[in-house]
Amino acid sequence: MCILYREKPMKLYNTSSIHTHTTFCDGKNTPAEMAAAAAAQGLRTLGFSGHQPLPHVNEWSMTEENLPRYRAEVERLRAEWAGRLDILLGLEYDWCTGPRRPEGFDYWIGSTHILRGPANGRLYEVDESTRQMQACIRDGFEGDTAAMLRAYYRQVVEVAQMRPDVLGHFDLIVKTNRDGCLFDEDGEEYRAIAGEALDACIELGVCFEMNTGAVWRGWRKDAYPADWILRRMAQADARLTLTADAHETAALRFGYERAAARAAAAGVRTLWVCTAQGWQRCAAE
Repeated sequence: MCILYREKPMKLYNTSSIHTHTTFCDGKNTPAEMAAAAAAQGLRTLGFSGHQPLPHVNEWSMTEENLPRYRAEVERLRAEWAGRLDILLGLEYDWCTGPRRPEGFDYWIGSTHILRGPANGRLYEVDESTRQMQACIRDGFEGDTAAMLRAYYRQVVEVAQMRPDVLGHFDLIVKTNRDGCLFDEDGEEYRAIAGEALDACIELGVCFEMNTGAVWRGWRKDAYPADWILRRMAQADARLTLTADAHETAALRFGYERAAARAAAAGVRTLWVCTAQGWQRCAAE
């Protein structure tokens, strides 16, 4: 007797990856390589979200000279893959570029990667290394960790007020906080500061992302955001989408199933999925 097994249909959240980076910024693969991999992996929607050019020298954002070439290449790929893979032109905006909404993109992600130390005026990358964040607290905030946390989450709220299509990695500030070496993530002080910002962002109606990128790169055990934040989001019926923050082809939808299960366990019933036809909803389970 021949037994036929039907393949389970791919869950909708597994068909879209819109937080991605390529060789135009700090990614490892070209846009063409990312598109080919996305199609091979069964994705229906691939969004490119290169880091916006920044006003200071760095190693991870696009340059002003590269931005037009980035646009042109994504548009070329959109035409090349039409009917087989929906390609979207996006951008990851950063708070330090000023309160001006990106224009001319299908969508944009609003993020906070940079803090300016009020004591010395220096810029610090919050997700670069533990050592840099130790210097940020010590020199930029004169040892006041709570002041640093308030500054970070204040900026997150300011980005949310600009109404991005996706609010990037809400609690990115925990990335380099291995074993609580910078602050206590379970402490009342941190949760009060982060919780106040979370409530403000929920009130603004933004779509948060559950971002698996730091897990892929070995920084964290679980995707952003933390479980207690997910529970607060679920209670408020906040919008949540899955992203991989993929910097290479193998990571395009890394950890989606596990992230969706965590979200469901926290009480999240619905995930939002970005498609060429707009935002669609699917069950988190």
